[in-house]
Amino acid sequence: MKKQKLTRKELNALWKIAQKTIYGFEGRKPFERRWNDEEDFPDIAIWSLEAAMTEAYRLGLKNATKALKDAAKA
Repeated sequence: MKKQKLTRKELNALWKIAQKTIYGFEGRKPFERRWNDEEDFPDIAIWSLEAAMTEAYRLGLKNATKALKDAAKA
């Protein structure tokens, strides 16, 4: 399967999920490198990671379902 790049809209949606579910991401700019190990590799609680992954999965499922419905109408 060919790897596809995410659109800016998709990246923004994922970033909003990260900001909402992962402590310490509230004030960061989206996916910005800071060239500092403490800031580029933050400690993340496993339950925060689970929450972020669950929301991202649900967003993908919602978008895929919509795309299939739109394709069926065409």
